Amino acid sequence: MKTFDKNEQLGALKALLSTHVFSDEVNSEIDRFPSQTIIGLGQGGGRIAAELARFGFPTYLLNSSKSDMEEHRKLIPEDKRIVTKSAEFPELEGTDKNAQLGYQIAVENKEIYKQVALSDDVQNAEFVWVTVSLGGGTGNGALKVALTYLYQVRKARALFGGKIPLGVICSLPSTEEKGSSFRQNALAGIALIQQFMNEGKIGNTLVIDNEKMNDYYANSPLKTYNGTEIDAKSYSNMVVASILAEISTIPLLEGRSVFDKTELLTTLSTPGWLSISKVKEISVDDNLEDKIYNLYKENEVLADYEFEHALTGAIAILYPNAKNISPRIADDVYKYSSELLKTKVNLSISKNSKLDELTLYGLSVLSTPSSRISQLQEEKAQWERIEKEQEEAKKQASSSLGLDEFDDFFSAKIGSTRKKASLTDLDDDFDTSDDNNDNIKVKAADLDDIDF
Repeated sequence: MKTFDKNEQLGALKALLSTHVFSDEVNSEIDRFPSQTIIGLGQGGGRIAAELARFGFPTYLLNSSKSDMEEHRKLIPEDKRIVTKSAEFPELEGTDKNAQLGYQIAVENKEIYKQVALSDDVQNAEFVWVTVSLGGGTGNGALKVALTYLYQVRKARALFGGKIPLGVICSLPSTEEKGSSFRQNALAGIALIQQFMNEGKIGNTLVIDNEKMNDYYANSPLKTYNGTEIDAKSYSNMVVASILAEISTIPLLEGRSVFDKTELLTTLSTPGWLSISKVKEISVDDNLEDKIYNLYKENEVLADYEFEHALTGAIAILYPNAKNISPRIADDVYKYSSELLKTKVNLSISKNSKLDELTLYGLSVLSTPSSRISQLQEEKAQWERIEKEQEEAKKQASSSLGLDEFDDFFSAKIGSTRKKASLTDLDDDFDTSDDNNDNIKVKAADLDDIDF
């Protein structure tokens, strides 16, 4: 990976990145930066993946619509922008938000997903992220197929305790996205992710809440160096990409207490719902307890959670070289974090030559999904009522025409011979375990028994 200051692909992301990532302390240790591979599913997932690709992470895009991926051709090589065509539906480009159709197309293309999972980029990475918009059809529909193969490959690199270094970054639809299908897709996607978590087949899931995009335009939207305004969805993706890159630099920093790479990867590989946030420009006179509360409870673009009991967490304190930090402040920050999360919290205390003010990073892994899920369930029910009323109104309008005598005028019936892919359960009954799994490479034959 290139150092951040020499990376010409960052573009507008530079405006969001903390100054500490451009420091000599990070540059000198960049070879220890956790290696990560990104797999973007569908249009929304592809856009999230593209922002992460700016950091030089190997990135694959899989989509049934070639045109959706062409916007990323300057960032992602052609051989990693992979079109998943359908022999059964050759005329289709995209799925029009139909996640069940997306699943059928993914099953048709399971060999492609298998080969991506077997790539060196996936097998050698210290962590793999799958990115997807859960309101959509192509990416959400492909999630089950992609995660099934990726789990079989990534379990060869399982961490201590059997945790799988494989995670999901997904987005939830906002109220601006009309119709029940967005909500149905999203809720089905959440249920699938929760199932994979329960079975210990994936680690964290990081959720972008598109409902928060409305607040973005209420403030001052980000602009590029030439004055072009960044749209809300792109901004959300950029925030997520930048903060993931920033927390990945924390193990590179020396300090009184270190959050090392193993601790970071173990946290990310813990099955659960991940929240990450930061607070900067903190004064020693600030109420630290309030700052810690806001750090974990408030987030600009990520979904909100109830903090009754976290599975694990971390707090990182970065302070400027010129301003030493009192041990009391460090102790209080750790105390308030532990009390709020009610779990073991990893602590990092580091100083940095590029920082001007105290900065905090908070990570928490929760056992239950975001509170936005219950809102989506309510919205789904509301939209189903609206759509039912619209259908009834259409029938009433039709009957009022008085043209019943022509009901059988065109009586020829054309039956479809198309057959949907089977939605059978997955068969994962094969083993890639080994006493020394650091050098294991999964072979294609190991994935041949999977039946969708």
